[in-house]
Amino acid sequence: MAAHELVCSGVRRRVGNGGTTLIWGHPWLPDESVPMIQTAMPQALEGSLVSGLIDPTSGTWDHSIVQDIFDQCDVDRILRVPVAIEYEDLWFWLGDPRGIYTVKDGYKRLVGEFVHTPGTFDKWLHLWKIKCPAKWKVFVWRALSNVLPTTTNLILKRVDIDPACPMCGTLHENTMHSLLLCEFSTLVWHESSLHVPSVGGDDFCEWFDNALGMLTEDDLLIVVALLYYLWRARNTTLWEGSLPHPKAVWRSARVAVQAWRQVHPAADEQPSAQAVTSLPVHNAELLCYVDAGFHQQTKAATVVAVLMQHGSFVAAFNSRLSNCYSPLMAESLACKEALSWLKDRGVSSVHIFTDCSTLRSLLTATTISLFSYVSFSIDASRSIMASFIRCSVSLIPMSANRGAHALAAVAFSQSSALYWDSIPPNSISELI
Repeated sequence: MAAHELVCSGVRRRVGNGGTTLIWGHPWLPDESVPMIQTAMPQALEGSLVSGLIDPTSGTWDHSIVQDIFDQCDVDRILRVPVAIEYEDLWFWLGDPRGIYTVKDGYKRLVGEFVHTPGTFDKWLHLWKIKCPAKWKVFVWRALSNVLPTTTNLILKRVDIDPACPMCGTLHENTMHSLLLCEFSTLVWHESSLHVPSVGGDDFCEWFDNALGMLTEDDLLIVVALLYYLWRARNTTLWEGSLPHPKAVWRSARVAVQAWRQVHPAADEQPSAQAVTSLPVHNAELLCYVDAGFHQQTKAATVVAVLMQHGSFVAAFNSRLSNCYSPLMAESLACKEALSWLKDRGVSSVHIFTDCSTLRSLLTATTISLFSYVSFSIDASRSIMASFIRCSVSLIPMSANRGAHALAAVAFSQSSALYWDSIPPNSISELI
């Protein structure tokens, strides 16, 4: 009973045929903060069920009834709810894309989500995913956390030392100065010829955040190595009284990167679809790359599918989707639309590639438990897949799905679906 309020605040009613969901009394609208109908209830409609708002012939909302009864704000929210009259209504947990409650979800609802404080670095997952030696990442973590023993930080800890930078001997030393702004550091960066973000302030977190968004995986590896070896050069100057030549620092970082790549060749190679698929794929077989676009605030979603054979473009399409409630719902609905498109083209054998691991797991699992609206499109996708002679689903990294990702982004500005045969669109011709 103590958890009653928590459960009530996080559960919603998934409408199938509407036969057991009250129009007034159950939280069934796709709205995080206001899931209940806001239109005043006519006395004659007390106890009415959602099924009364659905046209049994078409299996969709009866627009005339909905428009007559509800205020416009409720009309818009009702019409966004997907209808599947072959499903029963049931309860699901709003905080999970699959609709399943976990203790973690309950904890998040009680204490709230982590709120990012402006001016602090928050892309830690991106940092830990950089393919480089662990000690380099730990060093960057220390720099982002501002715990490097720069003279400024040591003085703040009441250490009585000269505040001047050990390398240039003029300005006070902080993280940004030591790694980027110092005259010696700028000479080292000049030797590297890297196109790094311009320095517009004194915030290392902001600079590294921009670097994550602008640089390729290869360049980011070099940047992290150079930051590490710049700090080593600074320490050599401090403890041995010898400042290395800028070319020597750049050479040390470059040699370290080359040595790392020789031991870890995967860090220097973009994985292909064939390298990660769980089934053998031959060049003669059709490969379909599927992706979805999703805007969290507007709930707008898009779908794209790119069909390849013999390593060459065969066909593609992209389109907008009906509003979705989560990225997983968008991915699952996109997969359903892509499979329907393949079926209409007469395809009977195909390998599907997606960069969504949860979608792949749901489509290939022997048994699944879904309570949210995602189950509608997952069940439909599995049914279409069963009608193919051969249909496999494999996971690929986002870097191997760039063509589909680019077309999914373009679809947000389209008013209707676009189709391509034989000749790929210009926007992805260089990505496939």
